[in-house]
Amino acid sequence: MRISNVGLFVKDLEGARKFFEDFFGAQVHATYEEDDGYKSYIMKFDENPKLELMSKPTVVDEKKDPNRTGFVHICIKVDSREKLDEIIAKFKAANYTILYEPATNGGNEVRAITFEDNILEVCC
Repeated sequence: MRISNVGLFVKDLEGARKFFEDFFGAQVHATYEEDDGYKSYIMKFDENPKLELMSKPTVVDEKKDPNRTGFVHICIKVDSREKLDEIIAKFKAANYTILYEPATNGGNEVRAITFEDNILEVCC
């Protein structure tokens, strides 16, 4: 068994798609639309699982506390420390909040609050 995909509701579907394309080289694998305004992109990375970005007019967007129950973050693994450093630089240039990074945690990962206050962890 394996995880096929993870779904994430967002307010700005096009902005979220662009974020994963620009930061991680993800590609749109499939698109779905329904009459009620629901739309989704299934984003493909180099390996499984996929990430399904979803939006619809009735989605509620409440404040997201980093110390909450439920799914807390998605971790994306990159191939090298150089790629990780590149992504850290992009996070900083985009003014995302860095919760921790290799220089502060002694490891090979960064955790940041990114688009729409979603937490991403990137490791190598």
